[in-house]
Amino acid sequence: MLILGIDPGLNITGYGLIDAKKTGFAVIASGFIKTNARDGMPKRLAKIHGGLNQVLERYRPEALVLEKLYSHTKHPITAALLGHARGVICMLAEEKNIPFFEYPATRVKKITTGSGHASKIQVAKMVEHTLGSKRDAFGPMDTTDAISLALTHAYITRVKI
Repeated sequence: MLILGIDPGLNITGYGLIDAKKTGFAVIASGFIKTNARDGMPKRLAKIHGGLNQVLERYRPEALVLEKLYSHTKHPITAALLGHARGVICMLAEEKNIPFFEYPATRVKKITTGSGHASKIQVAKMVEHTLGSKRDAFGPMDTTDAISLALTHAYITRVKI
């Protein structure tokens, strides 16, 4: 099963595509889309849309996974801005007729590392360990976060794989 995890962000949107089989996992593609903070919101969202659209067209994943939106009371604007990027991604999933899933960050971290409050570095190290590759092979932590989302979905639905 091809599963695409996406770590949305206005500055950097990371993605990781895995092939999940009963015998294990393989990273098929990973990378990120970087936007320029000086560009307006429409241009930044268009860049995210275009980049992810290329990934979806090329690989045709069977599932798309995002982290469930969480808003901290100290950073409501961050959540609102993140919602723009998430909206573009949700729209792409619908346009391409790809089943969409989302999981809370604490669940993803718990499944990936054993601790629901793990740091990004701990998540990256467990992704490395699980896949037998160094994090540098995947790109920035936005990418390893995306891969951890895909792995989480694979673990949750492993009965069907």
